[in-house]
Amino acid sequence: MQTQAKISSKGQLVIPADLRRKYRLKAGSVVDFGEKNGSITITPIADDPYEAFFALRGVMSHIEEDVEGWWMEEKRKEREREDAE
Repeated sequence: MQTQAKISSKGQLVIPADLRRKYRLKAGSVVDFGEKNGSITITPIADDPYEAFFALRGVMSHIEEDVEGWWMEEKRKEREREDAE
């Protein structure tokens, strides 16, 4: 997916809503800017240690336990608790 954004006179840009939802970015979220092969990269920095752990799922792909399924279920329960409030 490629999406374009215009940089403001103050150097600001808007991250498209679909990407903010996908990566759970909200006001106050921290991202890391980098460079790779002539491109600028933006990487979300997890403020939740469990999200940081979840981000490592590719590194831990040799583990046969369904860590991703467990994590998704926990996040679903957390959202339900937040919606109930």
